[in-house]
Amino acid sequence: MTSQLNAHFENFQRPPARQPARHVGLSATRLALQLYARVSPEKAGRLVHHMALKPSRLPMPSRYEYLLDCADSHTQLHHGSNTIPVYSWGQGPVVLGVHGWAGAGIQYGAWVSPLVESGYRVVLFDAPAHGRAQGDSTNLFDMAEVILKVAASVGQVHGILAHSMGCIAVARAIADGLQPSYLAMLAPPVSLSAVMRGLGRQLGLSPQVLGVHLRLMEERFGRSVWEQLDLEALSPSLTQRGLIVIDDDDNSISPQESERIYHNWENATLLRTQGLGHHRLLWSPMVMETVLRDLGQPAGIL
Repeated sequence: MTSQLNAHFENFQRPPARQPARHVGLSATRLALQLYARVSPEKAGRLVHHMALKPSRLPMPSRYEYLLDCADSHTQLHHGSNTIPVYSWGQGPVVLGVHGWAGAGIQYGAWVSPLVESGYRVVLFDAPAHGRAQGDSTNLFDMAEVILKVAASVGQVHGILAHSMGCIAVARAIADGLQPSYLAMLAPPVSLSAVMRGLGRQLGLSPQVLGVHLRLMEERFGRSVWEQLDLEALSPSLTQRGLIVIDDDDNSISPQESERIYHNWENATLLRTQGLGHHRLLWSPMVMETVLRDLGQPAGIL
């Protein structure tokens, strides 16, 4: 049931043959939660809350996993009791990749060679409870803290690539002091609260059940949790040059909501695509070419 609950957040395109089973499993999860809610909306809401903070991990091996074995550098950081792996390739100004919920750093594998060849150092990591990192639960505040730790360990971060809910974590890290010069957001959600409402719709949760989960979020993180993780509210304060990438066929994050981030971010440009959905943005040649053009070559590289 846990993996099905996290299907909304999962930032990996599974092979088409596995899709029917996933939909069957999601339907079973919906039915189980709805039946449980008839017995006790409070207990059903607590179960949703418990499961919503436990991301499913990418199915391995990833198509780019071989890159981890040939990284120029592999270090480890600690976040609480968990070990966080950090990988890097190349030399030059740092470009940091930040994955989304239930994703992993290696999802940016297609970017490694083009960025290194352009004179950049690519740094990828797995957030707690993601990829090869330790832990079985996490949240966007944890992810923002890890972003800051990784940035501090590699020196000045020139550019950031962020996908899906990772965009919220990056914006939170920037609000807390991170200062990249360039930021590309791929399929950014408008806010954590919007993601939670989408989860409720996907699982067919009653207002009572979803309300229990939201109440427990506030008890755990404070009533300001929604404001602190509201990308639409944070985006006007972004001073970096940036890019928003939106695909009109994204079924996970509303393209209309992503566009609201663009309108609030003064120094951002917009790239709209079609047919890539939520995940293929991560290895789209069009997206990579646009980012590389925006970044240009580092000073001193001919």
